[in-house]
Amino acid sequence: MAAVAKEDGGFDRIVLSKPYNQLIFLFATTLNEIANGPVSQSHVDLSRSLGPDDVVVTFNWDTLMDRALMEAAGWSVDDGYGVTPYRVFRDGWSSPANRASPSPNKLIKLHGSVNWLTTHPVYEGDELVLTHNLPVESLFVYEHATRPYPTHAGRYMGGYAPLTYGYYPPNLTDVPGRSAPDGYLIVRVQPRLPWMPEGQAGEEGLVSMPLLIPPVKDKSYQFFGTLFEGLWEQARAALQACDELLVIGYSFPRTDLKSLDLFKGAFVRRTSLPRVTIVDPYPDRPREVFRLELGIPDTHLRIVAGPFLGQETLAPILES
Repeated sequence: MAAVAKEDGGFDRIVLSKPYNQLIFLFATTLNEIANGPVSQSHVDLSRSLGPDDVVVTFNWDTLMDRALMEAAGWSVDDGYGVTPYRVFRDGWSSPANRASPSPNKLIKLHGSVNWLTTHPVYEGDELVLTHNLPVESLFVYEHATRPYPTHAGRYMGGYAPLTYGYYPPNLTDVPGRSAPDGYLIVRVQPRLPWMPEGQAGEEGLVSMPLLIPPVKDKSYQFFGTLFEGLWEQARAALQACDELLVIGYSFPRTDLKSLDLFKGAFVRRTSLPRVTIVDPYPDRPREVFRLELGIPDTHLRIVAGPFLGQETLAPILES
């Protein structure tokens, strides 16, 4: 779907935006295929080790931790992400449940998630906008499907575990679509290619896509309004308040300045030093960051130089 501009160059701009969209889909489908199986035991072990009100902050897009929290800790997508979804998909779209016992832990996903959905972005003149006519921060969350759902070209794929899906997620139904502005037409193009399968499901609703912030130079957090601003602020508050910090497999890449600023902004506001445990096969870089840039002395820093192996890794940490 694209908003086709009358002025010269409008069509070229639309064509050039499609590789970016495909990048998002390729990321999502790869991660969904990896997660489509039994719940990860190491993630379940981590979930069961959490105390009330502990917060999990992740830069990952996969749903391994989400699924483990659902199995181990009474966690729900309705209230566990630190943001209230506009709709949740459980064999159909519905409002999030108002649960009597809310999720005991928050899972703050700072770069989005493969089961978070929005609509395709399109150009209106020089401005990139979403095809739904809701506030841009509106979040749609996919939980599960046990039967075919309306999707792009009807190409539903079954056989996926909760929080994972085939290449195309469900369309957004009963959601207002954006009207074409003056001088534009809304054009829906669906090429028929001989190697593409014919869909067997419905096609109604607005075509959706994963809501991810991919690893590109200019990350478009602001495109989704206040959604990521609020999540990053919650992560900062958790880092500022915590007594114990467990860092698993995050290497603090030198190019990810926003993430480093998140830690610096939290630690500069602290009035006490947290105890920090780093679990990483290659811990030199995170140790350097905590010691030299975040001011954590060796007395408050513990290094586990190896992969995270669930309870095997956690047991000596929790006992000390």
